Amino acid sequence: MSKPRILITNIASLNTGDAAILWGMQQMLRERYGEHCRITALDREAEAAQRCYPWAEFKPALFPSLQPGPLGRWLSRMGYRHRYERLRSRLLRLALRLHRRGLPWLARLLVSREDWDSFNSYAEADLIISTGGTYLRENYSLASAIHGYEFALATGRPLVFFTQTLGPFRAPRNRQAFGKIFRQARAILVRDEPSRHHITELGVTDQHIHLCRDAAFALPPPEASPAPRANSPLRIAISVRSMSFFGGEDSTLQQRYEAAIAALAEEAVRNHGALVVFLSTCQGIPEYWTDDSRDAGLIVEQLSEAVRPHVQIDGQFRGPTEIVRAYADFDLVIATRMHAAILSMVAGVPILPIAYEFKQEELFGQLGLADVLLRVDQLQTEEAVQLLSNTLARLPSLRQRIAQLRPGLAQEARSAVAHLPDLG
Repeated sequence: MSKPRILITNIASLNTGDAAILWGMQQMLRERYGEHCRITALDREAEAAQRCYPWAEFKPALFPSLQPGPLGRWLSRMGYRHRYERLRSRLLRLALRLHRRGLPWLARLLVSREDWDSFNSYAEADLIISTGGTYLRENYSLASAIHGYEFALATGRPLVFFTQTLGPFRAPRNRQAFGKIFRQARAILVRDEPSRHHITELGVTDQHIHLCRDAAFALPPPEASPAPRANSPLRIAISVRSMSFFGGEDSTLQQRYEAAIAALAEEAVRNHGALVVFLSTCQGIPEYWTDDSRDAGLIVEQLSEAVRPHVQIDGQFRGPTEIVRAYADFDLVIATRMHAAILSMVAGVPILPIAYEFKQEELFGQLGLADVLLRVDQLQTEEAVQLLSNTLARLPSLRQRIAQLRPGLAQEARSAVAHLPDLG
């Protein structure tokens, strides 16, 4: 195949963690299919993503509908947006059948002007990849993802799920749909054993399920370590996020989380003389649905007057390689965002991860770093402060451990290349 066309779906690359996954995926796809392969990512905020990441090609996502027509707007107002999306999905699949039968002009009548370019990307793709990350969980609505996978499979092209954490699937509709989708996928790459189990319990054999590391581990480390800072204060970065998707019926989780992070910042400044900087992977882009620097601001408001002068909020947007370089300038990163932790490890910096989903517990347990992990649902202020003190006392050994782990993690991330299908 002279120039394979590869389509990446389900990405939200305004989150720099997801952009780091995209960066790693692109390197591996070019290793597998050649530098000349054409890679297109479908993103709900394609215009902003193209501005932020000129090294990739973006087009608007086809699922869900971003700009519904008059019928879609009316059904949405009536509370029937799901029915519109279902109807639209069926029309798109009908258009796809017409396109594959050599009738693109007739297919064009069923596809809106806004959707046509992205529709063609599916129709002309040689391989469709659902991006890595964590988005196939029932914390979020999965209806649009299901429509997208059904459409992808209808193209007749191989469908691959890149390295991710997913499940469990408890809703009958999701179990039925994903059981069928996973059985037809060419390869499913997962980051942990629970995700593998969440697939096989749907009646899917594990023949095409492979355990790999997150694609972001494939990013290159900084070219050189920062020079030692003589007589300079300890530098600690903190990545925070909203807990709105993870509290369930616990309405106090966000408040307890903010109080615990504030206590960590107080401890770092008062008892360790640190400079604390809030720096995360989701910030600085107005088009994105959240900005972690706003959550940081709510936490800083809780700090004492004596501590605030030693705490900063860095709300600047950075791409994947830029944020690796930024984290490399710190002695420790307290990371709620999992990719803040991963990119800190790429930078060679010790971490204190805060687990709000099982994916963090699995990752850091596998790496032998469970002793520096805080679970968000058990985040008691006293426990967090004690763990911070213990971690700071072990910084040299933790930095050495991460330096030893880093090459293997990159190699295990790139092992995904071996599981990518041949293209006819």
